[in-house]
Amino acid sequence: MSKKEIIENNVPESSDTEISIDNNENKPKKKNRLISLLKSRKAKRGSISVAITAVFICVIILINFIAGLLVEKFPSLQFDMTSSQSYQLQKDTKEYLSKLNKDITIYVLTRESTFKGGMSAYSGAQYFVQADKLLKKMASASNKVTLKFIDLSANPTFTGKYSNIDWNSENANNLIIIDSGDNYTALSLEDCFDYDKETYSYSGYYAYTGTKIEQAVITGVLDVTVSDKVEIDIITGSGEESKTYESLQTLLKQNAYSTKEINLTTQKLRSESKIAVLYAPTVDLSEEAVKKLGNWLDNNGENGKTLIYIPMDVKTSTPNLDGLLEEYGMKVSDGLSFCTSTEYMVQNAYMFLTDYKDDAYTADLKDKSIPTIVYNSRDIRIKDSNKASALLGVESSVGVIPFSVDTSELKSEEDLEKYKKKSVTLAAVGSKTNSSDKKSNVAVFGSPYMFTETFLNTTSYNNANYIVNFCNTVTNRGDMGITINTAGVDEKELGVTSASTVIAIGVIFIGVIPLIILIIGLVMFIRRRTK
Repeated sequence: MSKKEIIENNVPESSDTEISIDNNENKPKKKNRLISLLKSRKAKRGSISVAITAVFICVIILINFIAGLLVEKFPSLQFDMTSSQSYQLQKDTKEYLSKLNKDITIYVLTRESTFKGGMSAYSGAQYFVQADKLLKKMASASNKVTLKFIDLSANPTFTGKYSNIDWNSENANNLIIIDSGDNYTALSLEDCFDYDKETYSYSGYYAYTGTKIEQAVITGVLDVTVSDKVEIDIITGSGEESKTYESLQTLLKQNAYSTKEINLTTQKLRSESKIAVLYAPTVDLSEEAVKKLGNWLDNNGENGKTLIYIPMDVKTSTPNLDGLLEEYGMKVSDGLSFCTSTEYMVQNAYMFLTDYKDDAYTADLKDKSIPTIVYNSRDIRIKDSNKASALLGVESSVGVIPFSVDTSELKSEEDLEKYKKKSVTLAAVGSKTNSSDKKSNVAVFGSPYMFTETFLNTTSYNNANYIVNFCNTVTNRGDMGITINTAGVDEKELGVTSASTVIAIGVIFIGVIPLIILIIGLVMFIRRRTK
């Protein structure tokens, strides 16, 4: 018997040996089961599901990426979901930029990342994100506008081209250069943003409270493109409260009017100025000052001048000024106008809306459906209708309460009955015409409050548009007026409010959400396979 036969015959038939032999024989079977599983219909269906999920996630990521690039390239594609439309250009801005016929470059003098980050703001950095978006939309609104961010530390020779700008003063704070090729102007940090001055004076840090970037840039563009700026003299030295006319002066500058303060006690109105503004004087002008004013209006018989007079809302003795007004067919009443009509009244009887009375001064007004508003307004009496006419007025439940009346005793509408009139005139204009039909005008607006910041910086009332349109009309400038209101940031609404928010939103929508979807898909797939 051979050795092979002896071994085969003597192998014990124990269970251990059988298990060992069976295990060895099952090894290739496991491999076959895995291959079979991968080839099964279930596996194929699962693989297709995973593939579809992966493709879907990739498409979402790609769409997000492309959308981001498109918005960056074309800012106008971006949706503004804030209630106040904080990240949208105003209508006047878009219309003006679309009509530009001169190339403009807006240089922001810092890196874009630094600008969007708030430039080390103590607080209010969200206004820089808002400003960044508005600047980009300005550039996209016209093929004549280019926006560039310039890092001065990396481009030290850049300032050499702009030698007329103060680069060395600690108070310069130059932030933006607007260059038209032939002309340029600089905007400071303070021109472009509102900030808490008390915080700054105490700590030296900026706590920003709002952006004025849109107003500032458009003012700058007007400054470098409009060649025929109209000169306006602001009359001082008549006891007016310090800078009560500042908001009106700012509005005029924003619309390419050049203003200069003139003290009539020591100076004369400039021959090149076409408009003079006398804002809420607390004392009468001297006879000599009124004579200077009269000579300026006459303009050596050439006329073409306009005085805008805004009286105080308290009793003031002004016989010299009254004499000048009478020459132009008007007189300011000795009291305050009121209106009790619910159609016109706002908050109280002394604050109310007005009607437009002279079509000649509303022909180029952009939206006549929006009313102007007055508060504590004097009534202007038309004494000579051949010379003067009403600009603004009301003919419903109105009257004038004399300054001599104690208003605390007027407790009901019945108490006002004896002071009621058929109508009140809140603004009027009187004219003198020479033999060549050229006019000089004196316009009286009865309310000193109608040209304050409260009523000028709102789209609810037409005060800003109306006064700009009036100035454009008397100087024959047509409808080139631009009135831009401050855009706030409503942090309670959807919208990007800081640089960190921009990054966070990008990470969430491009990274986190797709990753979560992928994980959920894998978990569901694995659980189904293990059941």
